[in-house]
Formats: sequence, C-alpha cells, structure tokens
Amino acid sequence: MVKIYTHSGFAHADDFLSVAILLSKFPEAEVHRVSKLPETLKPEDIIVDIGGRYDGKRFFDHHHDPNLPASIILVLNAFFPEIKITEELQWISDWDTLGPAATQKKWGVKLPPFGDPVVQTLLDMFSKVTVIKPGDTFHTFMVEFGKAFVEMLRENTENIEKARKAETFTVKNLKIVRVNENVPIRFIKNAHPDVAIVIQPNPRTPNAVSLIRVDDHPRVDFNRIRGRIPAQFIHPNGFMAVIDPDPELITKALDIAIQ
Repeated sequence: MVKIYTHSGFAHADDFLSVAILLSKFPEAEVHRVSKLPETLKPEDIIVDIGGRYDGKRFFDHHHDPNLPASIILVLNAFFPEIKITEELQWISDWDTLGPAATQKKWGVKLPPFGDPVVQTLLDMFSKVTVIKPGDTFHTFMVEFGKAFVEMLRENTENIEKARKAETFTVKNLKIVRVNENVPIRFIKNAHPDVAIVIQPNPRTPNAVSLIRVDDHPRVDFNRIRGRIPAQFIHPNGFMAVIDPDPELITKALDIAIQ
C-alpha cells in the first residue's frame, strides 16, 4: 500500500492540493500528516512538502532549495507531465515559496485581509486530521476532489492549445480572435496579447455567437450595433453582443462596433 507523507500542523493550498493530486493517481493510498518522517520508509512511499529532499520520483519537498517551485508543481511534473503550468498554479507556488507579501508584489495585486471561506474551510478540515485512510469520508472526498482538480488542469491545458491555434484576423487595425469552442478569455489573451475582440459560441443561446470586447478596448462598443444589426442580446455597457453566426452579419457588426 502506498503511503503519502506530508507535514502536520496548519495546511496550505500547496500541500493539500499536492496530496489530492496524488490521491487521484493512487486512490488506495493512506495519507499521514506528521511532524517528522519515520526513520524507515518503504520504496513505494511518497513524501510531499516535508523532508528537505526532492528527486522527482518519491520525494517532493522544496524548502531546502529556493530555486525549486512549490510541491504542487513538482508533483504535477512527475505524475502529470502533460499538464501545463498555468497562472493559478504559479500563484499557488509563489504564495508558498515567496510568501504573501512578495507574491502580491510580484503579481501587482493587493488582496483583502480576509481569505476565501471555501478554501479556508477545506484547509482547516485537512489541518485537523492525522491519518486519512481509504474508506474514510474525507479520504473519499479528497480522491474525488483530486480527480476533478486534475481534470480541470487538463481542460486548461487543452484551452491553451485551442487559444494558440485560434483563427485571427484584423478589422480596422484591431486584432480579432475567433474560436469554435468556449475558451476562457484569459487563455486567449495569453496566446494573443494584443487581441481586442473575441468571437466564440454563446453558451446560452444555441446557434449564436458572442462578440466580446477584451479589457474594455476604447475603440469597441457593441451598443453601436443596436437597432442596426439583429441581435439576441447586447449588454448595456457594450462589452458583448450575441448574434447569429452568419459571416456577413459578423463582419457588419464588427465594422459598426469598432471606431
């Protein structure tokens, strides 16, 4: 039986998520939260965020080397190398390796003094347990949570590739990106930093497309098409319009909306 060892005491997103990821891979593993590793470890044991050692196979601690990312990235690289390291993963790693103040400075943000209550509740629950065995309610939850988390990361990796391969063209010197599936705007922005408008299927209206203004581009206002282009929906502040996917209609809407 695989045993996963991590540190006891107050838990962080890094060790909680690292363990959940490992449980998605080894759903029959026991989890032991310890203040000190046992003197004898079995070859199949996995050690996360404790022990001062990293080998990319069994040991996944980063505290002894400031050049290493946090354990979540080390674990993903070892067991799910196909998953790309996205911004949220880098944020978790920075928070654990650099600390809150340096991380906020690096990312140019200032968070409120309170945290996410959902995250806090999960970490409090994880902090209070010592051993998590198969059959335990919390063990079952962590396995399913880990599977869902890994699946989300896989979807993000796919979205990165879809954004990279998306169709691009220009209208009045503004870059337009069109995707045939719903891809979060942030991935499109990463692949195409100068994008002004994204065209993608509308998730609520069948056989319709959304025209979305990116970062409130000052030259784009879809309110300008109101009464001039048939539309299922136009947001009052002009950042989005939902229209039929007819190419001529889209071309006309873009020409009117862009000044």
